[in-house]
Amino acid sequence: MNAEIEDAFAALSVRAKIAVLARAIHMETIHNRDQPESAERLYRSSEFIHRLVGFIMSLAYRPEDFQRDATWASKTLVEGVAVHGQPYLAKLHDWIVEVRMVS
Repeated sequence: MNAEIEDAFAALSVRAKIAVLARAIHMETIHNRDQPESAERLYRSSEFIHRLVGFIMSLAYRPEDFQRDATWASKTLVEGVAVHGQPYLAKLHDWIVEVRMVS
């Protein structure tokens, strides 16, 4: 299922990708607020959020350059969400489906 989610994300428009990344950042922030864990886990979460924000910046300023990192971005997104379990991956998939029509 991870590869399916990665492919679906990669196929989105620039605007839709930004929407999914922003929603993932929002989810990650809420998860950390509601379920604080170890300092190591918070550090990894901060790095995940940092990467997602970087992808948004790339998409917003130079979407043509983002194509070089699209596979890495898709994998980073899915792997970062997957640490929270299958229900979160299902949510990510739902978000991608919801924004497919955003241009």
